[in-house]
Amino acid sequence: MDLAYELHDLVLTLDRWAEQRLRPHGLTYNRYAALVIVAEHPGITGRQLAGPLRVSEPGVSGIIRDLLEAGLIENTAPAGAGHVRHLRITARGAGLLKRCSRELGSSLDDNARAIGLDPQELARTIRALHDEVRTVQAPQPAQSEKPTSSSREAPTGRGHRDPPRTQPALRHRTHARPTHP
Repeated sequence: MDLAYELHDLVLTLDRWAEQRLRPHGLTYNRYAALVIVAEHPGITGRQLAGPLRVSEPGVSGIIRDLLEAGLIENTAPAGAGHVRHLRITARGAGLLKRCSRELGSSLDDNARAIGLDPQELARTIRALHDEVRTVQAPQPAQSEKPTSSSREAPTGRGHRDPPRTQPALRHRTHARPTHP
């Protein structure tokens, strides 16, 4: 059994299942994730939203347009802000987000419990693995090399040095990638 393949297949399965569950609500998974992020970060701009969604700025513009047209988010940018939108979830969007989160989130927890796993412990394990995978493995300098400013960083104890984080500063909880029961 190959861990990389199993995780890849699980994510694809979860995405397809979430898309099917969200479709009757008029959402795609990316629109749902955008609602989660906007709800947690009122005033976020489109440019800031693109990173955590892992889409381009033109791609996030389409998502924003659809959510604005549906009345799920609103633009609260002050006059004179130009083309920059400051986004905030509406009451309608918050209600839909709550219903969809409940529907999606509880199912995966139930699946984990059904096979004897604690959902919170599983989430912590997945987060730790995700953080490790995102960490760039920097080569160790040879004994004869003089330390450079970048090699003076404290080792992590895992055989590599921690690089600066390149991930978006926004943390969001979408934990809604469930599998069907």
